[in-house]
Amino acid sequence: MKYIKTLILVFSIFYCSITFAQHRDVSIKLRHGLPNVLKVTNVRVYSGSATSAKISIWIAVKKGKVVSVSRGRGDWIITIRTRGQVSTYVVSEKSFKIVGEESKAVQIRALHFTEGS
Repeated sequence: MKYIKTLILVFSIFYCSITFAQHRDVSIKLRHGLPNVLKVTNVRVYSGSATSAKISIWIAVKKGKVVSVSRGRGDWIITIRTRGQVSTYVVSEKSFKIVGEESKAVQIRALHFTEGS
C-alpha cells in the first residue's frame, strides 16, 4: 500500500511539472512608440540572442478598422479607417524596446490586430 501511494505521488508530481511547463507564459513587457489609437495587448518572443530578439505583437485598435499594413526597411505603415476618416501611421521597429533589455535590437516577426468599434 505504501508503495502504491508513493508511486501515485511521484506520478502526480511528474504530470503537474509537465503540464505547467507546456503552459509557461512566454509573453514579455514592451515599450513602444505606437499612436494612441493602438494598444499592445500581447507580445511573444520567437527567437532571441544577447543582442536581438524576434517578436510577434498583438495590437488592439481602440476605434476603427485596419485598412492595410505594410512593412519596409524597419518601419511598419498602418492605415486605419475611423468613421469615414482614414489615418496612416508610420511606426519604426526601433521604437519597440523590451523592458529590462533595452539594448537589444527588436525585429517584428508579425503584427496581429483586433479591431474596435
